Amino acid sequence: MPAPVDHDEKRREIAAIAADLIAERGLEAATIRQIAARAGFSTTVVTHYFANKRALLRAAYRHAAESTQQRFDALAGSELSDPLARLEILLPIDEDGRRAWRVYFQFWPMADHDPELAEEQRWWSANAVGLAREALKIAYPHVDDIDRRATMAVSALQGIAIQSLFDPDNWPAERQREFWRANARLIMGDRAIR
Repeated sequence: MPAPVDHDEKRREIAAIAADLIAERGLEAATIRQIAARAGFSTTVVTHYFANKRALLRAAYRHAAESTQQRFDALAGSELSDPLARLEILLPIDEDGRRAWRVYFQFWPMADHDPELAEEQRWWSANAVGLAREALKIAYPHVDDIDRRATMAVSALQGIAIQSLFDPDNWPAERQREFWRANARLIMGDRAIR
């Protein structure tokens, strides 16, 4: 008798493969045929789990975002974790971060024409602001206007990410961290750039 199939797990597996293909070669590489080939499935298996390519692409985007969230949560769960270092997870400082940002960038132009994807991106952006708010409250407990400052922090993180993806030789992980820390201090009112 065949083993039972965990359908949610199978969807996540297919979405992860799609995200990998998108990160490696762009949206055009994430065809149902390519995804099926990479997974070792028939195209019928892929279409069984996703009604159409659009649904599959949204699942790939969500997979990248959820993976970043899990990395943040794992670091935030450590009592020894530096709150500003938690937000470094949102930067492309390692291969997981670079992969996630490559996926995000591929979807940004689509969101301009796809209201559902735009809504999803707004939700994840607001979530990032929430993560920043949480970390900044710990690092700077006496600073007010935390919502505005958290939004500024996410904007700074996004700017650093963009620079590092398009010019990786000049933006290694240590430089990203250095600029993030300097931006955080300025945003939070600590004018001494160390």
